[in-house]
Amino acid sequence: MSLLARKRWFLVLFPLLLALTVWQIRIESDLNAFFTSNDDEDTRLLSQMLQSGELSRRYLLVLEKQGATEIGPVNAELVKRLAKLDGVERVWPADQSPLNWVDAVASYAPFHARVFSLNPEEDCAELFELQGLNKRAEALKQALLSPQGAFLKAVAKQDPLLLSLNGFKGMQTQFQQQVSANPDTAALILQSRPPALDSAAHQALQSAIRSAFDSLNAENGFAFRLSMAGVPVVGVAAHAEINRDVTLVSTVSSLAVVLVFLVLFRSFAALHWVMMIQAAAFVVGTLAVMLIFKYVHSLTLALGASLIGICVDYPFHVMVHGAKHRAPLQSVVRLLWPSLYMGGLTTVIGYLALGATGFPGFEQIAVFALFRIAASLGLTRWLLPALLIGRKLRVAHLPGIAAWMNFCARRRGAIWFLLGLAALVSVLLLPRLRWMDDMQQLAMNMDLLKQQDAAVRSHFASIEPGRFVLIQADDLETALQRSEAAERRLQILKRQGTAAEYYGFFPWLVSESLQNRNAGIYDEAVGEPFRGAWRNALNQAGLSVDKLGNLASAGEKTLETDSVLKSEVGQILAGRVLQGQQGVALVIWLGQHDPAQLSEGLQGLTGVRYFSQKDQLNRMAEQYRDSSLEMLGIGVLIMALFIARQQRNPRNVLLTLFPSLTATLFIFAGWALTGEAVSFLHVIGLLLAISLCVDYGIFFIENRAEDADVTYHAVASSTLTTLASFGALGFGKTPTLPILAWSVSLGVIIG
Repeated sequence: MSLLARKRWFLVLFPLLLALTVWQIRIESDLNAFFTSNDDEDTRLLSQMLQSGELSRRYLLVLEKQGATEIGPVNAELVKRLAKLDGVERVWPADQSPLNWVDAVASYAPFHARVFSLNPEEDCAELFELQGLNKRAEALKQALLSPQGAFLKAVAKQDPLLLSLNGFKGMQTQFQQQVSANPDTAALILQSRPPALDSAAHQALQSAIRSAFDSLNAENGFAFRLSMAGVPVVGVAAHAEINRDVTLVSTVSSLAVVLVFLVLFRSFAALHWVMMIQAAAFVVGTLAVMLIFKYVHSLTLALGASLIGICVDYPFHVMVHGAKHRAPLQSVVRLLWPSLYMGGLTTVIGYLALGATGFPGFEQIAVFALFRIAASLGLTRWLLPALLIGRKLRVAHLPGIAAWMNFCARRRGAIWFLLGLAALVSVLLLPRLRWMDDMQQLAMNMDLLKQQDAAVRSHFASIEPGRFVLIQADDLETALQRSEAAERRLQILKRQGTAAEYYGFFPWLVSESLQNRNAGIYDEAVGEPFRGAWRNALNQAGLSVDKLGNLASAGEKTLETDSVLKSEVGQILAGRVLQGQQGVALVIWLGQHDPAQLSEGLQGLTGVRYFSQKDQLNRMAEQYRDSSLEMLGIGVLIMALFIARQQRNPRNVLLTLFPSLTATLFIFAGWALTGEAVSFLHVIGLLLAISLCVDYGIFFIENRAEDADVTYHAVASSTLTTLASFGALGFGKTPTLPILAWSVSLGVIIG
C-alpha cells in the first residue's frame, strides 16, 4: 500500500474508532475497584462491605441552631422532606429508632416463647418468678396506658408477658446514647439506597439534601446550619479530586510533551501528525480496556496519560535520525525497527509485570499500556513516514551532549571507580531501608474534610464501620449459633469495659437451636401453677383475664430466618448478613472498644474473629510490596532474556541493563539514607523506570545508525518527554500519582 493510501485510510478509520470508543466507554471512579483485590476471602469481604454495608451508605446529619427559633419543629420538618428524596431509604432522629422498627418488633410477639432470651437458663428464674407477677401485671397496666399503649396492646394480645420485648429492652438505651445532650443541636441518621462508592448517585443525593435544607432554612430566617458526614461524603470528595487529577495530569503531560517537541523540532505540522498518532494509540488502549474489563477506571486514564511520554519516543527516534542524516523516514524506520521493537517490548514487559503484582487497578493499566504501546509502535512503523512525507525536519540539538560524551570517554576509569564506590556504599545502606506499614499514608489528604467529619461524629455515639466482629460459617444456622456465642462473650466484655457497645443480631435473628432451648424452658416454667398466678395478678390489676390470661405453650411454629430477612427486618440488617458461594458471614458492629483486649476476649470461639479493615488493607499493602519486589526481579530477568536473544552478546546484555539496575540500587539507598517509608508504589515506579531505562540502553548499545552522537540525542530527547509526562503525575493530589512521579523520574534521570 502506498504512503498516500495509508494516510487516507488513517484519516477515515481514526474518527470511526474514536466515535466507537466514546459510544462504548464507561468510566468508573470507584476507588474500591481500583485498590482492593478479590484474590482471597478477606479482601472479597472487604470489597463487599465497602460497597453494600449499611454503615457505608449512612449519612450523619447535625442540625445546629444559630437563632432563637425552636429546633424541634424544624428538625421534624427536615426529616419529612428528606424522606421524600430519591435515593433515601429512610431517615430518623438519632435518639429514636426508625419508625418501621416498631412494626418489626411487634411481629415477634407470636414467637415470644422462642426468642425471649439469649441466655434462657440464666434468665428463667427472674422472668418466671411467681412472686413478681403482681408487679408485672401492674407494670403491664401502666404500659398500656402510656403513649406507647397502642403498640403494646397489639403485642400483649399475643404475648401477655411481653417476653418478646425482653431482647429489645436494651436498644432504646442505645438510641438515647446515640447523640449528645446539647439542646441547640439535633442529630439525624439518613440511610441511602445507592452503594457507598456510587459517587454520581451520592453527589446528586447530597445536592438534594442541601437543597431541601436550604429551602427549609430560608423559611425560618436562616437560623440553622446543617453539617454532614459519612462514607459517601468522603467518597464524593475523593471522586472530585480524582477527576481533577485526571484532567490536570492529562493536560500538563500533553502540554509538556508538546513543549519539548516544539523546542526540539519547531514544526507545528509535524506536531499535529505525531499527536494524532498518540491520540489514536490512546483510543486503542482505552477501547481494549473497555472490551476486556467492561469499564475504564479514571485512575487508569490518569496514569495512562503519562504513557504519552513513552509512546512519543518512537516517533522521536525516527525523526531525530531522519533529520540528522537527511534520510527518508521510511528507510530510517526500517533501520531502527529492531531497536524500536525491542524497546517497546521491554517497556511492555515492565507494565505486564506491574499488572501481575496483584494490584487490581494496575491490571487495567498493564492492558492499556500493552495496546497503546503496540499501537504507537505500529503507527510509527507503517504510518509516520506517510504522515510526514515531504516535511523538512529541523535537526534536534541539545547543548552539552557532545561535551558529556567526550568527558566520559576521557574519564572512563574514574567514572567506573566512582560508580563502584557508590554501589558499595548503596549496598551497605540497604539494611536501613524502612518499609511503609500503614496504607493510610497512601490515602488522599483531606484534613479539612476529616475535621468536619470529626465535628459531626462528636454528636453521635461511635460505631466503627471499619472494625467489627466477623462470624463465618458454611450455613446460616451455624453462623447464628456462633453469633449468639459471640454476643454472650461481648456481654461479658462490655461489663468489663472492653467495649462501650455492640450491635448484634439477637433478637432480630435467632438460631433454631436457641429457639428450641427457649421453648423448652418456657413450657417447663409456664405450667398450670404459673398460669393461675398470672390470672390472679391480672384480676388484681384490673386487666382483662379473657384477653391477657391465655398463656399458650410454645408450639411447633418457629421464627424462620429466611422469612425475617425478606421482611423489613432485612433492611435493618442490610449489609450485615453476607451470603455467597463461600458460605455465610455475619457482622456485629462495635462502638468504642479496645481492639487488643476485644480480640483476645473472643479467642476460642469457632468461626468468630475481630476484623479490622485498616489491618486488612495493611496486609494487602505488604502482599503488594512482596509481589512488586518479586515482579521487579522477574521483569528484569525476562527483559534480559529477550535482549540476549536479539544481541547474543552477554557483555552487551549486561551493559544494556547496567544503567537501570545501578539507578535502582542508588535510589533504594537514597530512600534508606533519608528514612523514606517505601511502599509497593515506590517499587512499582522503579519497575517502570527500569523498563524505560532499558530502552535507552538498547538504543545506545545497538547504535544502528552508527552515529553515537545522534543516538544519544535521540535518547536524551526521549528522556525529556518521559520526564515531562511522568513528572506531570506529581501535580496529582491522589498520593499514588506523586509517588509514581518521583520514583519513575528519579529512575529515569539517574539511569
